[in-house]
Amino acid sequence: MKKLLFALAFTLILASLQAMSIRYTLSFPNPQDHYVQVEMTIPVKDSASVDLYMPVWTPGSYMVREFSRHLDQFAARDQKGNAIPFEKINKNTWTLTTEGLDSAVVSYRVYAFELTVRTSHVDADHAMLNGASIFLGMKGMVYKDHLVEIIPDPSWKVISTSLKPHNGQKWIRNAETYDLLIDSPFEIGNHEVIDFKAGGIPHQLALVGPSNVNKEVLIADLIKVIDAEVAMFGAEHPCDEYLFILHNTDNIYGGLEHAYSSLNMLPRWDYAPRSKYLKAISLLSHEYFHLWNIKRFRPYPLRPFDYSAENYTRQLWLAEGVTSYYDDLFVFRAGVSTREEYLGIVADNLNKVLNNPGDAFQSLGESSFDTWIKFYRQHENSWNNQVHYYTKGGMVMTALNFLIMNETKGEKSLDDIMRKFLHRYYGSLGKGFNEAKVLSIFEEVAGFELKDFFDKYIYGKESIDYAAYFDLAGLELVDTQDKSKLHYGWALANKEGRWIVNRVDLGYAAYQSGINANDEILAINGYRMGANWENFMFGKKAGDEVDVLISRGGLIRTITMKLTVDQRVAYKIVPLERPSADQLLIREKWLKTL
Repeated sequence: MKKLLFALAFTLILASLQAMSIRYTLSFPNPQDHYVQVEMTIPVKDSASVDLYMPVWTPGSYMVREFSRHLDQFAARDQKGNAIPFEKINKNTWTLTTEGLDSAVVSYRVYAFELTVRTSHVDADHAMLNGASIFLGMKGMVYKDHLVEIIPDPSWKVISTSLKPHNGQKWIRNAETYDLLIDSPFEIGNHEVIDFKAGGIPHQLALVGPSNVNKEVLIADLIKVIDAEVAMFGAEHPCDEYLFILHNTDNIYGGLEHAYSSLNMLPRWDYAPRSKYLKAISLLSHEYFHLWNIKRFRPYPLRPFDYSAENYTRQLWLAEGVTSYYDDLFVFRAGVSTREEYLGIVADNLNKVLNNPGDAFQSLGESSFDTWIKFYRQHENSWNNQVHYYTKGGMVMTALNFLIMNETKGEKSLDDIMRKFLHRYYGSLGKGFNEAKVLSIFEEVAGFELKDFFDKYIYGKESIDYAAYFDLAGLELVDTQDKSKLHYGWALANKEGRWIVNRVDLGYAAYQSGINANDEILAINGYRMGANWENFMFGKKAGDEVDVLISRGGLIRTITMKLTVDQRVAYKIVPLERPSADQLLIREKWLKTL
């Protein structure tokens, strides 16, 4: 009898929890129209009103994107089909009047025709769904389950998402929290799915679209990279399984991290030559490293997320810069790239940082804080006044890693700092960290004071003497740039035979003479502009003047441009032939493969 009563009570509890869950049903009546039809059933008992909202941004991509601009045909009804009064109170929030109701059904459409890792895309071939752009949430309420039922187009047979099937049902998935729902993209269609094991857990690769990838080589290399990253953290894998969604596109490159998956896009023919393949595998390495850095430990302003507004932090150099330091490094550590290839990649990144005029005008901390209005909204002058917290963050961490290894005689490195962050802010406390805690962790592991370094190179704008830091590892920076070569300081694009200025670089001829972005270059010194325009500049030297005929807003004018010499750097990283014992120790520890 007791067992029967217990079973009955347990059944009632489950029924109660089920009643308190939110259920979404997604359908695609005419996928060629790019719409997702959403029906949302929500519990509203004992609530006079409820607020539903759509996120304005998606975690990992720090810009307000106003996803609600794609939502239309919002409606609400009770279980009997009677209309429920509602009011849209701001750009992304709807208030429902729910007095006396147990549940409500809300329906709406989302136009999904933006193929990026941050948005959603639906056409006759597939549906790629990012949760922030699809699922309304309930303000001020927390529910145990968020069930998502997919009604696919009849021609679609495959679904890939990290959300678990509900009661074994392929087309119904369950997210225990709204955060997890937002953090779990869907790919639905007829894509190829490849299963493999790495890092001690099952993995899947959902491969969308044709490409020139060698799948066997890609999987083998992915396994090596994953094993290397898991080995560095030395802890239990944070997932029980993991999903890579990889879209082969016409020309899109990028990725976005998630708690149990990543959504990635690569140009379909960019798995060759070798340099492009290494860039592709580095992208996957980067997003995988985020499993720890940002998904398991992150700055406190990002824990928990506020989906309705900007979440400000000066620590994105840590989230993305450190991850950028490690992405190519793990490709090397795994034995996928050679030492020479890796040093060439580091040199390319260093040159990008040092040749960026914006380095003098924005710190890494400022770049992180202002990402909401600047980083994802690049314009023609961004190069001249902004820094890239990914690339520069990675190079600053390279220098800091050399410093830490040098001061500790190779006993400590950035690896130890990452492990400390994982232990302190995921395994133990589960809380986010502020700026002071970041410095504290670095100093605790390094064993010496680092405030001056942080103040100058992370939160300040002082230039780093990279040559001195690389020297600590027995590595020399050799500049191969021809300093007698001219640099005009303009980026030109040939648009149907019209030569248009896309950008002018601070400190060089075009900028100094007053040539603007969007100017059309018609002629130089009376010679019509063409693909061989540099040929009729032969013999010119710095200080010489040329007459540039331009069209600006349809008005023709001549601008005299004084030529300038190329002051950019083109460093190669060359190992010293006779390093000291300390230099060799640091170099070999840094460049050690598994």
